Amino acid sequence: MNLCIMENCIKPVKAKKYCAMHHQRWRRHGDPNTIKVRKSDPPAVCQWVRCEKPTLCKGYCAKHYYIQRMMKS
Repeated sequence: MNLCIMENCIKPVKAKKYCAMHHQRWRRHGDPNTIKVRKSDPPAVCQWVRCEKPTLCKGYCAKHYYIQRMMKS
């Protein structure tokens, strides 16, 4: 079994002599040493009137999303 060519990495090779993690970094950034944290959007607030809970799906919190689904059925 071949190991990743990166220093101190003992994971098995996936492709191009890199393990899965280093290969993915190489594909995304062109360098297997580059580490970039993906930024997520700030949590949105429910669209329902006077509701300040964070959204779950389609702009509504869990409670109001359920109500919306039932109203459309």
